[in-house]
This record gives sequence, structure tokens and C-alpha cells, in this order.
Amino acid sequence: MQRQLVRSTSLKAVGYDTAAQILEIEYRNRRLVRYTGVSEEVYHALLALPGKALFVEQVLEKNNYAREQVR
Repeated sequence: MQRQLVRSTSLKAVGYDTAAQILEIEYRNRRLVRYTGVSEEVYHALLALPGKALFVEQVLEKNNYAREQVR
């Protein structure tokens, strides 16, 4: 999955697989987290907002998306 760079103080890049509904978030500290069951609308909302780290915390973490720390 290709990730695109984003403007954020803690996130470096975001990638999304539409068919599998997988969202990957790469942090500036090199940590990589994969969320499954994420709709394309949620992915686009993440890209559109200036507070991306807050969105991850309030939407992805609090809505019980399956989460896997890849590195």
C-alpha cells in the first residue's frame, strides 16, 4: 500500500486500501499502525482535517476499529 505524506506534527504519512478497508498511519517516530474496517469516508475525513492526530485519537481509537501495531 502506498502512503501519502500529510501535514501533521505527529503523523508522517497515511495510506488506504479501498477494497480491504485498511488504513495505515505512519508516525514521525517511525511507528506504523494499521486499522481495519475503516470506510473510505473516514479516510477522506482524516485527510481533510487539519488536526489529524486528534482525529485518530477521537475517531479511530474510540470507535473500536481493529488496530494492529506493525512497527
